[in-house]
Amino acid sequence: MVSLQQGALQIFCGALGTLGFALFFFVRPKHLLLATLGGALSWLIYLLVLHGGWGVFLAALVSSMAVCFWSEALARLRKAPALIFLLPGIVPQLPGGALYYSMSALIQEDMDTFFQKGKEAGLVALGIGVGILIASEIVRLLMWSNRHRKRRLSRKARRHPRRTDQN
Repeated sequence: MVSLQQGALQIFCGALGTLGFALFFFVRPKHLLLATLGGALSWLIYLLVLHGGWGVFLAALVSSMAVCFWSEALARLRKAPALIFLLPGIVPQLPGGALYYSMSALIQEDMDTFFQKGKEAGLVALGIGVGILIASEIVRLLMWSNRHRKRRLSRKARRHPRRTDQN
């Protein structure tokens, strides 16, 4: 397991990596800090779920859902596309290490390690994708429901205008 000091260092490094990718994706300076905080949030939640013993798939799923909600909320608050917060925010979760060790094991003909690390990389990638999909659909349904409610209220107001008593 990860100690508190190691976890804090990992979160800091995740934020630093996120900052680098945010700069690479040309995120505007006014959004840079929030995009970087999304990466730190992503890795914090990933570590918390992983430390709870839930495995890499669920850790990636929950943390990518959190980053997706974070991105959608910031997109509306900052009037910017959600992708400029989402893409850098999921960078710390990408299974680069697992892919590296998987390919290294394949070259060394260590098939047990190859399959173990390959499975881990696949589960993390699947968790990221499914988490983003679920969170995006929840946001879409909430937005649809809000628009539908406003439309109903405006139709109702047009049908029954307020009456003024002229007594």
